[in-house]
Amino acid sequence: MTNGVFYVAKRGLQKGTNMATIKDIAQKAGVSIGTVDRVLHNRGMVNEQTKQRILAVIKELDYHPNQAAQGLAVRKRRLKLYFIIPDAKNHPFYSDVRNAAEKKAAELKQYGVQVVFRILKENLSLESLHLYEDLEEMDGLVMLGMQYGELKKYLSEVQKRKIPIVFYNSILENFEYLAYVGCNYVNAGRLAAGLSALAGGEDARVCIYSEGYVEIASYDERLKGFREEVENQYPEMQILDVREISNDQIDNYLSAVDMLKTFPDVNVVYVMNPADYGICEAIARADEKHQIRIITNDLVERQIGMIKKGIISATVCQEPEKQGAEPLEILFRYLAYSTLPEEKKCYTNLSIHIAQNL
Repeated sequence: MTNGVFYVAKRGLQKGTNMATIKDIAQKAGVSIGTVDRVLHNRGMVNEQTKQRILAVIKELDYHPNQAAQGLAVRKRRLKLYFIIPDAKNHPFYSDVRNAAEKKAAELKQYGVQVVFRILKENLSLESLHLYEDLEEMDGLVMLGMQYGELKKYLSEVQKRKIPIVFYNSILENFEYLAYVGCNYVNAGRLAAGLSALAGGEDARVCIYSEGYVEIASYDERLKGFREEVENQYPEMQILDVREISNDQIDNYLSAVDMLKTFPDVNVVYVMNPADYGICEAIARADEKHQIRIITNDLVERQIGMIKKGIISATVCQEPEKQGAEPLEILFRYLAYSTLPEEKKCYTNLSIHIAQNL
C-alpha cells in the first residue's frame, strides 16, 4: 500500500536511472493526473478497480517518497491543527498531557505547523469555544473520545468534512479515526488487581471508588480488567462494592466511614478516575486502624505527597507525555507525507510507582 504525498519512481533506463513524475504514472495507468493525485493523497472517491491499477503501476515503478519535495510542500501549505483538552485545574492529569503537546507544537512550528489549543472547562461544554468556526481552517483534530451528545454531534461534523481525527486518552469506536494514543484500560485494570493482591493478599477484600462521570472507556474497561483478573487469577479475592466519588470531601469522608462500617474486613481500595485524588485523603482519615492499602492510577503532584506519606501504596501510570506529543506527530506525518501510523491503536506503556521509585 502506498501512503506518501509526493513520490518519486525509479525507472530503469539504458543510460543511468531517471525519476518518474505523476504525469508518467497517469500515462502508464491510463488515467488523469488528478486521479493519481487523489490516490496518492488518499482523498476523494476513486473507483476501486482504477485505484488498484494505479497502485500496481506505483509498485511496478518501485515508488519511494521524495523527502526534500515533501519538506518544501509542508512549509508552503501551513497546516493548522487543533488540540482539545480538559482544564488541568479540574483534571490535573491533563497538565502533563498539555505540557508535552505544547512542546511538540513548538517543534512543529519550524515546519509552518500551527497548533491551536481549545480548553474544555469543568462541565466539558463545547459552548464558547468557537469550535464550529474552527472547522473552516482545521486540517486535523486531536480530541478526547467521550460519550456525550454535544461532542458526538461535533465529531460528526468533523467527519463530514473528512478532517482526520486522532483520539487520545479515550476513544469512540463508532467514529472514523486516524489513530488512538492512550492507555489499554483493560490491562490497567488487570495490573491494579495484581497490585491489590500484593498489597492486601490474594484473598484481599476490595472496594472500588470512581467518579460518577463514566461516559469514557476508562471506567468500564478498567473495571472489566480488574474483575477478569480477580476471576482468573485470584478466586479468593472479593470485590465488596463499587462506590461513587463525590465533589464534596465531607461526603467522601462519610462514604469512607460507611464503607468501613459496612465492610469491616475491607483492606484494599482501588481508586479509578478521580478528579483530584482528595478521596484518598478522606479514606485515610476514616481508616483509624490503618488497615486499608490504596491503589490508584496516574501520578499528579497531589499524589506524590500521598505516596510519600503512605496514604497511597502504589499507582499505575499511563504516559501522559506520550498522549500529548504523539497525536500531533501522527497528524503531521499523515497530512504532510500521507504516512499512516504503524498501529492504529498506539497504546502507552503501563508503569508502577511506589514511594521507593518516585
